[in-house]
Amino acid sequence: MSRFIETICFENGIYPMLAWHQQRVDRTFKKHFPGMPPHQLTDALPALSFEERYKVRVVYDGELTEVEFSQYTLRPLKRIQLVHDDSISYTYKYENRKALTKLFEQRGSADEILIVKKGALTDSYFANVVFWDGEAWWTPKTYLLNGVRRQQLISMGKIKEVEMTIDDLRSFEKVSLVNAMVDLGESELPVSEVRGINS
Repeated sequence: MSRFIETICFENGIYPMLAWHQQRVDRTFKKHFPGMPPHQLTDALPALSFEERYKVRVVYDGELTEVEFSQYTLRPLKRIQLVHDDSISYTYKYENRKALTKLFEQRGSADEILIVKKGALTDSYFANVVFWDGEAWWTPKTYLLNGVRRQQLISMGKIKEVEMTIDDLRSFEKVSLVNAMVDLGESELPVSEVRGINS
Protein backbone atom coordinates (compact mmCIF):
# COMPACT_ATOMS: atom_id res chain seq x y z
CA MET A 1 0.00 0.00 0.00
CA SER A 2 1.32 3.45 -0.90
CA ARG A 3 2.25 5.89 1.83
CA PHE A 4 2.03 9.65 1.49
CA ILE A 5 3.58 12.64 3.21
CA GLU A 6 2.61 16.14 4.21
CA THR A 7 5.42 18.53 5.09
CA ILE A 8 3.75 21.25 7.13
CA CYS A 9 5.17 24.58 8.25
CA PHE A 10 4.80 25.67 11.87
CA GLU A 11 5.82 29.25 12.58
CA ASN A 12 4.97 32.02 15.03
CA GLY A 13 2.84 29.65 17.07
CA ILE A 14 0.55 28.49 14.24
CA TYR A 15 0.24 26.18 11.24
CA PRO A 16 -0.44 28.91 8.64
CA MET A 17 -1.27 26.66 5.66
CA LEU A 18 -3.13 23.88 7.41
CA ALA A 19 -6.33 24.20 5.35
CA TRP A 20 -4.41 23.72 2.10
CA HIS A 21 -2.71 20.60 3.47
CA GLN A 22 -6.04 19.16 4.62
CA GLN A 23 -7.48 19.67 1.13
CA ARG A 24 -4.59 17.64 -0.31
CA VAL A 25 -5.06 14.86 2.23
CA ASP A 26 -8.76 14.81 1.34
CA ARG A 27 -7.96 14.53 -2.39
CA THR A 28 -5.43 11.78 -1.72
CA PHE A 29 -7.96 9.75 0.25
CA LYS A 30 -10.62 10.20 -2.43
CA LYS A 31 -8.23 8.80 -5.05
CA HIS A 32 -6.27 6.15 -3.12
CA PHE A 33 -8.47 5.20 -0.14
CA PRO A 34 -12.05 5.62 -1.45
CA GLY A 35 -14.73 5.15 1.15
CA MET A 36 -12.38 5.76 4.05
CA PRO A 37 -12.63 8.96 6.11
CA PRO A 38 -9.51 11.10 5.57
CA HIS A 39 -7.18 11.81 8.45
CA GLN A 40 -7.84 15.14 10.14
CA LEU A 41 -4.53 16.91 10.48
CA THR A 42 -5.73 18.95 13.44
CA ASP A 43 -5.97 15.66 15.35
CA ALA A 44 -2.58 14.36 14.19
CA LEU A 45 -0.36 17.44 14.56
CA PRO A 46 1.55 18.16 17.76
CA ALA A 47 0.70 21.20 19.87
CA LEU A 48 3.94 23.16 19.46
CA SER A 49 4.80 26.53 20.97
CA PHE A 50 7.87 27.65 19.02
CA GLU A 51 8.19 31.02 17.34
CA GLU A 52 10.87 29.76 14.96
CA ARG A 53 10.00 27.94 11.73
CA TYR A 54 9.58 24.20 12.21
CA LYS A 55 9.02 21.45 9.67
CA VAL A 56 6.38 18.94 10.72
CA ARG A 57 6.38 15.79 8.60
CA VAL A 58 3.28 13.61 8.57
CA VAL A 59 3.55 10.18 6.92
CA TYR A 60 0.29 8.35 6.36
CA ASP A 61 -1.68 5.68 4.58
CA GLY A 62 -5.32 4.77 5.01
CA GLU A 63 -5.02 3.79 8.65
CA LEU A 64 -1.75 5.10 10.00
CA THR A 65 -0.09 8.44 10.67
CA GLU A 66 3.46 9.08 11.86
CA VAL A 67 4.55 12.55 12.87
CA GLU A 68 8.02 14.04 13.41
CA PHE A 69 9.20 17.63 13.60
CA SER A 70 12.45 19.58 13.48
CA GLN A 71 13.59 23.17 13.25
CA TYR A 72 13.81 24.32 9.64
CA THR A 73 16.85 25.89 8.03
CA LEU A 74 16.61 27.32 4.53
CA ARG A 75 19.03 25.58 2.18
CA PRO A 76 21.45 27.81 0.21
CA LEU A 77 20.64 28.23 -3.47
CA LYS A 78 23.42 29.34 -5.80
CA ARG A 79 22.97 27.23 -8.91
CA ILE A 80 20.29 25.07 -10.56
CA GLN A 81 20.93 22.25 -13.04
CA LEU A 82 18.42 21.33 -15.74
CA VAL A 83 17.68 17.60 -15.91
CA HIS A 84 15.47 15.78 -18.41
CA ASP A 85 12.97 12.97 -17.86
CA ASP A 86 10.06 12.52 -20.26
CA SER A 87 8.28 9.90 -18.13
CA ILE A 88 8.55 11.32 -14.60
CA SER A 89 5.26 11.46 -12.66
CA TYR A 90 4.55 12.68 -9.13
CA THR A 91 0.90 13.76 -9.08
CA TYR A 92 0.37 12.85 -5.43
CA LYS A 93 2.83 13.44 -2.59
CA TYR A 94 4.12 9.89 -2.24
CA GLU A 95 6.63 8.95 0.42
CA ASN A 96 8.49 7.03 -2.28
CA ARG A 97 10.57 9.66 -4.12
CA LYS A 98 13.12 7.35 -5.75
CA ALA A 99 12.52 8.63 -9.30
CA LEU A 100 12.97 12.24 -8.16
CA THR A 101 16.05 11.38 -6.12
CA LYS A 102 17.61 9.71 -9.16
CA LEU A 103 17.22 12.99 -11.05
CA PHE A 104 18.54 15.01 -8.09
CA GLU A 105 21.71 12.93 -8.17
CA GLN A 106 22.39 14.37 -11.64
CA ARG A 107 22.78 17.92 -10.27
CA GLY A 108 26.59 17.88 -10.29
CA SER A 109 27.89 20.93 -8.42
CA ALA A 110 24.49 22.63 -8.41
CA ASP A 111 22.30 22.95 -5.30
CA GLU A 112 19.02 22.10 -6.98
CA ILE A 113 17.53 20.73 -10.19
CA LEU A 114 14.84 21.93 -12.58
CA ILE A 115 13.09 19.00 -14.22
CA VAL A 116 12.24 19.23 -17.92
CA LYS A 117 9.58 16.84 -19.22
CA LYS A 118 9.07 16.65 -22.99
CA GLY A 119 10.53 20.13 -23.34
CA ALA A 120 8.28 21.67 -20.68
CA LEU A 121 9.44 23.08 -17.36
CA THR A 122 8.00 21.32 -14.32
CA ASP A 123 9.34 21.42 -10.74
CA SER A 124 12.55 21.28 -8.77
CA TYR A 125 13.41 18.36 -6.48
CA PHE A 126 11.46 19.63 -3.47
CA ALA A 127 9.59 22.68 -4.75
CA ASN A 128 7.52 24.32 -7.43
CA VAL A 129 9.26 26.97 -9.51
CA VAL A 130 8.16 30.55 -10.18
CA PHE A 131 9.80 32.94 -12.65
CA TRP A 132 10.02 36.76 -12.61
CA ASP A 133 9.94 38.57 -15.97
CA GLY A 134 10.51 42.07 -14.58
CA GLU A 135 6.82 42.77 -14.04
CA ALA A 136 5.12 39.61 -12.76
CA TRP A 137 5.70 36.11 -11.38
CA TRP A 138 4.81 33.10 -13.56
CA THR A 139 4.69 29.39 -12.82
CA PRO A 140 4.54 26.47 -15.29
CA LYS A 141 1.20 24.84 -15.99
CA THR A 142 3.18 21.64 -16.49
CA TYR A 143 3.99 21.14 -12.79
CA LEU A 144 4.54 17.64 -11.41
CA LEU A 145 2.91 18.28 -8.02
CA ASN A 146 0.45 21.11 -7.48
CA GLY A 147 2.00 22.24 -4.21
CA VAL A 148 0.06 23.93 -1.42
CA ARG A 149 2.13 27.14 -1.56
CA ARG A 150 1.70 27.25 -5.34
CA GLN A 151 -2.07 26.94 -4.97
CA GLN A 152 -2.16 29.61 -2.28
CA LEU A 153 -0.08 32.10 -4.29
CA ILE A 154 -2.28 31.59 -7.36
CA SER A 155 -5.44 32.09 -5.30
CA MET A 156 -3.97 35.33 -3.92
CA GLY A 157 -3.11 36.58 -7.39
CA LYS A 158 0.60 36.77 -6.61
CA ILE A 159 1.60 34.33 -9.36
CA LYS A 160 0.01 33.23 -12.63
CA GLU A 161 0.12 29.99 -14.61
CA VAL A 162 1.47 29.85 -18.14
CA GLU A 163 2.69 27.24 -20.62
CA MET A 164 6.45 27.28 -20.23
CA THR A 165 9.15 25.43 -22.16
CA ILE A 166 12.90 25.31 -21.81
CA ASP A 167 13.12 27.86 -24.65
CA ASP A 168 11.23 30.41 -22.52
CA LEU A 169 13.85 30.48 -19.76
CA ARG A 170 15.85 33.37 -21.18
CA SER A 171 12.79 35.63 -21.15
CA PHE A 172 12.86 35.62 -17.34
CA GLU A 173 15.18 37.43 -14.94
CA LYS A 174 15.06 35.20 -11.88
CA VAL A 175 13.60 32.00 -10.50
CA SER A 176 12.14 31.41 -7.03
CA LEU A 177 11.50 28.05 -5.37
CA VAL A 178 8.27 27.75 -3.38
CA ASN A 179 6.85 25.00 -1.21
CA ALA A 180 5.09 24.62 2.12
CA MET A 181 8.25 25.66 3.96
CA VAL A 182 9.49 28.36 1.57
CA ASP A 183 7.55 31.45 0.52
CA LEU A 184 7.93 33.41 -2.69
CA GLY A 185 11.26 35.27 -2.83
CA GLU A 186 12.89 33.43 0.07
CA SER A 187 14.92 31.11 -2.15
CA GLU A 188 15.72 32.65 -5.53
CA LEU A 189 18.54 33.28 -7.98
CA PRO A 190 19.12 34.81 -11.42
CA VAL A 191 18.08 32.66 -14.38
CA SER A 192 21.70 33.04 -15.56
CA GLU A 193 22.58 30.58 -12.77
CA VAL A 194 20.43 27.85 -14.35
CA ARG A 195 22.85 25.44 -16.04
CA GLY A 196 22.12 23.29 -19.07
CA ILE A 197 19.85 25.65 -21.02
CA ASN A 198 21.80 24.99 -24.21
CA SER A 199 21.93 21.22 -23.81
